[in-house]
Amino acid sequence: MMNPYNLINFSKEKFLNTFYDLYEHSPWVIEEGYDKIKNDKKYEDIDEFHKLLSNIILEADTELQMKLIKSHPMLAGREAKEGELTDFSTNEQKSAGLNNCTKDEIKLFDRLNKEYFTKFDFPYILAVKGKNKEQIIENFSLRLKNSYESEKVEALTQINQIALIRIKDIYGK
Repeated sequence: MMNPYNLINFSKEKFLNTFYDLYEHSPWVIEEGYDKIKNDKKYEDIDEFHKLLSNIILEADTELQMKLIKSHPMLAGREAKEGELTDFSTNEQKSAGLNNCTKDEIKLFDRLNKEYFTKFDFPYILAVKGKNKEQIIENFSLRLKNSYESEKVEALTQINQIALIRIKDIYGK
């Protein structure tokens, strides 16, 4: 796989298609980074590429940030049960065992998702790759105690962590 800089200079369409789903249903992040990446060889490095995309999100206006946050699925939620997740999300939730929940675990995730969404008005977001159900449930419970503003910041941090994991998956790292 070509690095982001070479890929973008090879084909805009190939670049956009490769990275389209890095940010859940939010291609604007990749589209906004396109011109910056095209004109700077430092984006041959995937960490620099990720840093640029992270900054685009962190510098976006609140409305765009909230749209991005709200585009994420609930963990072990309706979208997962109905097979409506992106390929990345499906694989990530599967890696954490969220596709093999017991009835009690499903009830617990449903309750935690509802409590979290009721309190913050956006879904709980966590980079679940490398974590298990118990770690996720513990993190869920801890974060329910946070303020709205700290959870908004944490959601954006987790979204950027998810994107880094996805970039590394694309490049087999």
